Amino acid sequence: MPHPLTPQRALADRAGWPQGSLVAQLADAERIALLAAGALVQFRDDDILVRQGDAGDRLYVLTSGMVKISVATETGTETTLAVRARGDLIGEFAVLDGMPRTATARAVGAVGAIKIARARFAAFGQQYPAAQTAITRSLVAKMRSATERRAAERTWGASERIAQVLYELAACYGEQDPDGTVVIPLPLTQSELGELAGVAVSTTERILGELRKEGVIATRYREIAVRGMDVLAALRFSSQDRAKSITGGHA
Repeated sequence: MPHPLTPQRALADRAGWPQGSLVAQLADAERIALLAAGALVQFRDDDILVRQGDAGDRLYVLTSGMVKISVATETGTETTLAVRARGDLIGEFAVLDGMPRTATARAVGAVGAIKIARARFAAFGQQYPAAQTAITRSLVAKMRSATERRAAERTWGASERIAQVLYELAACYGEQDPDGTVVIPLPLTQSELGELAGVAVSTTERILGELRKEGVIATRYREIAVRGMDVLAALRFSSQDRAKSITGGHA
């Protein structure tokens, strides 16, 4: 007898997920089991999924929308560290190590997710060890990216850092149009892009304006269209350069 088509099973097709996302990297059986391990939930704009300092009793698999990851200083000022979108995990660090959450995840617009309790996630990892390996690789990639960006703030110019952020967003979350344009369907403000790159807002506005004038990108309502991935690839600091710029970097 065929399985009933639950919302989770309807999401299980690999082709429906961004190519660079964690969920797309899982085998079919792993993806179905992960999505079936929790319950579908919805968040409104500015809702908090996880809060800095809270216990890690759950995580989320994002099914739609965008989430902004930020940290608050002692003065209450928030800095954007990263964005996450469809196919990403939210809150897995604290679930895995049992420590308080180190950042806050906030919905940008409407967000859909599957909420998975710590115990259910642990059971999933035991049943699917290969999936646990993929999740570990995803965690390492997040830490590596954070380290590289911190080093880049001291080493590389603003144009290279903006190009790097745009390139990474397009590679991870982009949707390719028939004409080859890669659309980043994330409602990022210029200020948030600047924070991701460690660049002042005024400088970010200037660099984006130059990229628009050169035809490399086009800004639309709540999305950025990249028309020159090759230009961004040439402009951004390369993987080899990133490795050289990080003293004692990851092997």
